[in-house]
Amino acid sequence: MAACPEYEVLLDVHATGGLETDEAARVHAHVKTCDGCREALASTVGVLMLADMPPLSAEEKAEVEELPRRTLSAWRRDAQHRGLRRRTLGSVAAAAAVVALMLLVPGRLQGTRSGTDTVTTPSSPAATVDGEEVDAETMAAIEAWAGLEPLDEDPDAPDDGDVVDEDMDFDLGETL
Repeated sequence: MAACPEYEVLLDVHATGGLETDEAARVHAHVKTCDGCREALASTVGVLMLADMPPLSAEEKAEVEELPRRTLSAWRRDAQHRGLRRRTLGSVAAAAAVVALMLLVPGRLQGTRSGTDTVTTPSSPAATVDGEEVDAETMAAIEAWAGLEPLDEDPDAPDDGDVVDEDMDFDLGETL
């Protein structure tokens, strides 16, 4: 006799113990009344018993218990390596950008390259950097970006608020 078509799949799942309690109770009640489904269930259980695994050895149990810790450790190590690779890649990219900027714009980052280039103050209408004219507003913006104080007319002249004491001798060797 063959199993009822609507119960074929349910019988296989019931044999593996995969049904919920209410569904298992319904299949069990049907198996009591249907000879074909009872035979199909017994056949499936018999096949599953043949495929039953032997109990785990002590070594296998230790491996199974150790598996979550080893997996987590490997995952953390991989995450650290990914983070290190990202930071390294970011640092290399930043260094390459700085080198490219220094190569593409030589002398502009340091003011002048040789003593022949002239840089005038922002109060003049235009400054010359590497033979190109730069207006005062652009020079002031560059100085502000670089965190520099704006250039004065006479760099050696003291500011209005500065008090210069000609008699004060500083020995920088002792203060450092």
